[in-house]
Amino acid sequence: MSESSNTQPDLEKRFLPPEDWRWHEFKNAQGRKLRFGTVAPKSRVPDAVVIGLQGLSEFTEKYFEIAHDLLGRNLSFWMLDWQGQGKSDRPLKDPLKRHSTNFDEDIADLHFFIHEYVKHSAVHPDVGRIPLVMLGHSMGANIGLRYLHRHPDSFACAAFTAPMLGIHALSGMPQGLAQILTGTAKTVAGQSYVGFGGHNDRQTDSKHSGYKDIFSHDPIRKQVESEWQKHDEQLRLNGITYGWVHQALRSCAQLQKKNVLADIKTPCLLALAGEEKLVNNNAIRKAAKAMENAHLLELEGSRHEILMEEDAIRNRFLNAFFELLTINKISEKLKPF
Repeated sequence: MSESSNTQPDLEKRFLPPEDWRWHEFKNAQGRKLRFGTVAPKSRVPDAVVIGLQGLSEFTEKYFEIAHDLLGRNLSFWMLDWQGQGKSDRPLKDPLKRHSTNFDEDIADLHFFIHEYVKHSAVHPDVGRIPLVMLGHSMGANIGLRYLHRHPDSFACAAFTAPMLGIHALSGMPQGLAQILTGTAKTVAGQSYVGFGGHNDRQTDSKHSGYKDIFSHDPIRKQVESEWQKHDEQLRLNGITYGWVHQALRSCAQLQKKNVLADIKTPCLLALAGEEKLVNNNAIRKAAKAMENAHLLELEGSRHEILMEEDAIRNRFLNAFFELLTINKISEKLKPF
């Protein structure tokens, strides 16, 4: 099903949908509607299909700039709004609360999305199968890494920005204790808002204002999310629940089990932000050491949202991502930023 709008926010063209962008939707195993968008090069077979995995509380519109960037390098782009955010169905009566009952549902949604939609389009009569590439941010990277472990050989390679392998605010607490405390909070007040990490029940304006400005230094990119939310109220979220935090910790613990990360053989790029305030950078460094085919990129001076950062930082990551495609023979050397 296509989605259309007669108006768009007052943003530069790079932040608006590329020509021929298409919206679609499907229902998952819980009967919830999930929305996704896609675009492909017009006149050539793409070298790869890049599947973007958005972070917590994000939505596909926020990634139109990266869609433009990839199209310019003959790459298709697909992105799914996770259940509970964007224009996918939300599980609670209050749609402004970002809640979760289990990240396994998201992994299942991603698997259905890939096998029922993406893979059917990632084939061409002249070239055969077109390789799939994963590009995940934060929570999306957590889900993506668990997917790579559960479904090996599905992707030719993967790149992650600020992967959520641990939560910064809880990094000083033993993992077992953190799970017990958040599990208790989930039982007592699982659908109530929590106040740390820049998300709370008073978040009615841009999350990037004042002390919450922990996401990007770029004066324009860091406003894109709020401009789209002003344009379309359905994209808005106010904050996370105790239930989400507990499930996030459980999902991080799944990745930290013995040999889980070591069993992931997909070539991966892990990028961490030097000025990180949301995810645990030490957990990312440990993951890079545990994964045989992982490369760690440390971006000093970057805040959490690397793809929304200033050009100097953002371009370093994108050039490393393009190099990953070249090394793995997915595309010829791509024009750097």
